[in-house]
Amino acid sequence: MPVSYSYTNFDDNDKELSNFAKALALPVRVAIIRIIIEHNNVVKREMLYEIPFNIETINKHVAELKNLGILKVYGIKGNVNYSIDESLFDQMAYRFSMLFKSARHLFVQHINSDYEVAEVTPAVNISNVMPTLSHFGLFISQQRNLLNITQPALAEKLGLETENLNQIERGEVAFNPEKLMLLANAFNIAPAVLKREYYSYRIAELVDESGCNESLLDSAKEKIHQMHAS
Repeated sequence: MPVSYSYTNFDDNDKELSNFAKALALPVRVAIIRIIIEHNNVVKREMLYEIPFNIETINKHVAELKNLGILKVYGIKGNVNYSIDESLFDQMAYRFSMLFKSARHLFVQHINSDYEVAEVTPAVNISNVMPTLSHFGLFISQQRNLLNITQPALAEKLGLETENLNQIERGEVAFNPEKLMLLANAFNIAPAVLKREYYSYRIAELVDESGCNESLLDSAKEKIHQMHAS
């Protein structure tokens, strides 16, 4: 029997999750966030107009992202810059990801034992098999193997337990963005480049977890393919 949920139980975390879902709800908003991240988290208004949407639409959604607190605007008239509030984005992304992990757990608990799993079509992946979508942990694993760095050695450089790094590489645990600088040093990658890589994966993962339109996911994944091809 479903558990009743009082409206009085909604809190700031619920509002934050709602705002983050709104930020990723439309392709134009994903495109705005992505182009800012691709340019070291600072762009001018004119650069946003390179997105294949009309100016009126772009201005409307820039204003909405600003109202949601994700987009920061600074500068003077005629020389305005836009950036993403990274700490807020990280916090929202983490909670958003945890929400769907919790939903997956509840779904598994409530499957009738008489049902065949193959007959169930859940909104999220409930198997232990990782989806075909590439995740940042897999990127770490590939780079580590490319550089012939063992898991224990990399874990030590990152200040992690080896098992924790193993979980990250399997996509079971999210990578802490506060350790991006340590990872950049370990892989000898420019921090700005690694940060763009990280956020490209995170956007793709979050869009996929939320069950949004496939075109949104393709848009978010495009940068990943471009960077791997270069």
